[in-house]
Amino acid sequence: MSDTFLLTLSNGYQYPYQIIHSKRAKYIRIKLSRKGLLSVTLPAFTKSKFAHEFVQSKRNWIEKNLQNIIHEDESKLPTNINLRLLNECWSVDYEEENPTLHKLQLEETNDSTGLNLIIKGNINLLNDPNISCKLLTSWCKKKAKTIFNDMLQELAEIHGFHYQRLSIRAQKTRWGSCSHQKNINLNCKLLFMPEEVVKYVMIHELCHTIEMNHSSRFWALVKDCDPDFQAHKKQLKELSREIPI
Repeated sequence: MSDTFLLTLSNGYQYPYQIIHSKRAKYIRIKLSRKGLLSVTLPAFTKSKFAHEFVQSKRNWIEKNLQNIIHEDESKLPTNINLRLLNECWSVDYEEENPTLHKLQLEETNDSTGLNLIIKGNINLLNDPNISCKLLTSWCKKKAKTIFNDMLQELAEIHGFHYQRLSIRAQKTRWGSCSHQKNINLNCKLLFMPEEVVKYVMIHELCHTIEMNHSSRFWALVKDCDPDFQAHKKQLKELSREIPI
């Protein structure tokens, strides 16, 4: 589990950091990623106050290393969310609000200007792409839950598959997975893909309920359900580069 807090730097800027409790951790450690994500890992059942004290003691080290961070283009705040599956393109705006507000808020509007997402909060949180993207990802997960469930059930009925349960996740490198218990996981970021590509991923995982491998039998089963699966697989790879979160 992880929680987000703010460290006040010497210039008055409040920088976010996460506290992570880990059963595998034997001692407290701090990490600053290339993209500027600051985290403190604690052994399980260790009180969070020790993490706060440790972060404060490392403030000079944090400030020094923050100066060396190069923010890549992919870390910029997204201004558009194009959900191809739903044929919806949302504009994303950022509004500064109460500086004491320690949590970003997401608001949806649908008016004459189109579909809009407004992220509100203090300027320090708004300037952190990791926090904003995490909020947008949570929004996508909620939208995907009902939509994916209906699509997966329909495909299973059409092609004669059976699965136990569907879970929605937000993984970086996997679009889906299927367990030996026939539980299927799907990545919420499939919302950014066209319908035929999403159906390919779902069929791929449904086929794993029968063939838990990538053998010739598995791919023959996929092809039987989706004759154009190779084109859809290629399209999935190409469009994945355009996902902003």
